[in-house]
Amino acid sequence: MHHTKHKADIGLGKVIGDVIEKGFVPCIPLSEHQAYDLVVVDPKGFVIKMQVKYATLKKNGTVNVRFRRNWSDSKGVHTERYSEDEFDCYVIYCPEKQAVLYIPNNFNCPKTVRFVKPKNNQRQSVKWANNYLEIKRESSETIRHTPEMVKT
Repeated sequence: MHHTKHKADIGLGKVIGDVIEKGFVPCIPLSEHQAYDLVVVDPKGFVIKMQVKYATLKKNGTVNVRFRRNWSDSKGVHTERYSEDEFDCYVIYCPEKQAVLYIPNNFNCPKTVRFVKPKNNQRQSVKWANNYLEIKRESSETIRHTPEMVKT
C-alpha cells in the first residue's frame, strides 16, 4: 500500500481508537483545510488539536516527524512548514510497531523518534518512542460542559 490518502485514513482511524481508549472524546473538523486533523477533549473539557501523520519504521528503528504539509494545484506541488500555533501536537502512527506517538508541537519537537537501541550505543539526545505514548494536556483551550455532559 502506498497511496498517501489511504495511509492518512488508516493513521487517523488508529489514532481515534487510541484516544478513545485513553478516555478522550475525538472530534473531526468539518473542513479538511484546517491545520489539524483531529480535536480531542479530555474529561475536564480541555481541548487538544492534533496533526496526524502515518510514518513507516526505518531500518535503523526510527520514525521521522514531518513538520510540513504538501498540496498540489494548477501551479504545481507546494510544501509549507507548520507553525507552533496551528495545533498542539503531532500524532504519529507507526504501523510496524502498532504504536501511536503524541509529540508536542513546540520548538523542542524531535525530528526523529527511536524505537530500538542505536548500533553505536548513543544515549545522549535520543528521543525514545516510549516517552511519547501518552497525551500531554498542554492546551489552554477548554470546552464548557453542557447539561448533557454533566453526570448526576
